[in-house]
Amino acid sequence: MVFIDLEEAYDRVPHKFLWRCLEKKGVPPGYIRVIKDMYEGSRTNVRTSGGATSDFYVGLGLHQGSVLSHFPFTPVMDELTKEIQDEVPWCMLFANDIVLINKTRERVNNKLEQQRHTLKYRGFRVSTSKTKCLYCHFSGREDVREKSPLMG
Repeated sequence: MVFIDLEEAYDRVPHKFLWRCLEKKGVPPGYIRVIKDMYEGSRTNVRTSGGATSDFYVGLGLHQGSVLSHFPFTPVMDELTKEIQDEVPWCMLFANDIVLINKTRERVNNKLEQQRHTLKYRGFRVSTSKTKCLYCHFSGREDVREKSPLMG
């Protein structure tokens, strides 16, 4: 089992990718328009002890602390993980966490690497410090252990 944590997942969602995910999941256009209205044209600035920056466009990320942010993030995670999803319980999702389960360490490693590459391609990163593995010996037989960057 591998418990994958994504670094700053809500901050890394490209808005264009979000719109495509919502459309793919069949979210009614009226709802997508309301969500777009909350994000499109968003501008911000940064205040420091040296003063504030000029306003700049924000085209990446979901609103932090918003109750609504979980709704659009769910289809994003579903899209990001569709290549590794199998029958339950082999891939489980909760917020920005992914649990991969397979019968052998080699298969889990393969899915982990596949998921890491997919996430990297989409601009997301796996937190190596927060990603953990758990070896379960349910079958009573040993499997061949392969090395991977996260599972040593």
